[in-house]
Amino acid sequence: MTMHDDVCERQALGLIKAFRGIADPRKRQRILDLAERLANDPGSDTAKPGVHQASTAKDRGVE
Repeated sequence: MTMHDDVCERQALGLIKAFRGIADPRKRQRILDLAERLANDPGSDTAKPGVHQASTAKDRGVE
């Protein structure tokens, strides 16, 4: 595991902990939608050209 992997893992765990602390399901959904939009943003280094992804969990039927 590299230092970058370790940092990413700590960030992911912090994000999960914060997300689980949100009691309102609508707020959780808004955060999920925002995270997915950011990940699919053409300016994001995680977006893959030519791959169609639903922009939100709702679009994929996940709520």
